[in-house]
Amino acid sequence: MSEDQKVADEPEKASADQRVVIKKYANRRLYNTSASKYIVLQDVIELVNAGREFVIEDAKSGEDITRSILNQIIFEQETQPQEFLFPLEFQKQLIRLYGDSYGHLVPDFLTKSINFFASERKEMTDAWQSMMARNTDTFLKQSEAMARQNMEAFRRTWDVFGVMGKNSEKPDAGQDAPSTDVDQSEALKKLQAEVSAMQEKLKELK
Repeated sequence: MSEDQKVADEPEKASADQRVVIKKYANRRLYNTSASKYIVLQDVIELVNAGREFVIEDAKSGEDITRSILNQIIFEQETQPQEFLFPLEFQKQLIRLYGDSYGHLVPDFLTKSINFFASERKEMTDAWQSMMARNTDTFLKQSEAMARQNMEAFRRTWDVFGVMGKNSEKPDAGQDAPSTDVDQSEALKKLQAEVSAMQEKLKELK
C-alpha cells in the first residue's frame, strides 16, 4: 500500500479529547490528521505556542515519538548562534544528572520551574502594559493642561496686542474700525482645532 493510500485511510478528525494526532512517515514527512494536510516542524512549533494538545506517532508502528520530534526542534533551536536557551553550564549539569540517583527528580523540578517562570513573565507583561497605559493617560492629561496654558498665554498676549492696536491705530473718518474681537475669536478657534488634532494623535498612541 502506498503512503498516499495510507494517508487516505487516516481519520480526518482529532480524537475525542480534541488532541491533534500527527503521523510521521518513513520519508520523514509529518501529516496532521486533524487538518488533513502535511506539515513541517514550524507548524509543530505553532501548535506548542498555541497551547494545543497533540501527539506525534510513527505511522507504521504507532509508537509515540512526540518527545523525539520536540527534541529535534530544541536541538535545531539550540544550534542557532543567537537562539539558544540552555547555558553551557546548564548543559553540563544536565549531562551529569543522567544516571544519577536524584535524576528522577529533575523533570518535575524543571517543569515546576518553567511554569513558575511563565507565570512570572505573564505578570511582568501585564504590569508593564498597565504602567504604559497609566503613563499614556498621564501624558495626555499633561498635554491637555499644557495646551490650555498655552491657549491662555496666547489669549493674554492677544489682549495686550489688541489694546496696543486700539491705542496706536485710529481708523480714518468714514471707515469702519477693524473688528479685533472677530479676529481674536477666529484665531482661538483655529488654535483650538490644532490642539484637538494633537489630542487625537496622542490618543492613538494608547
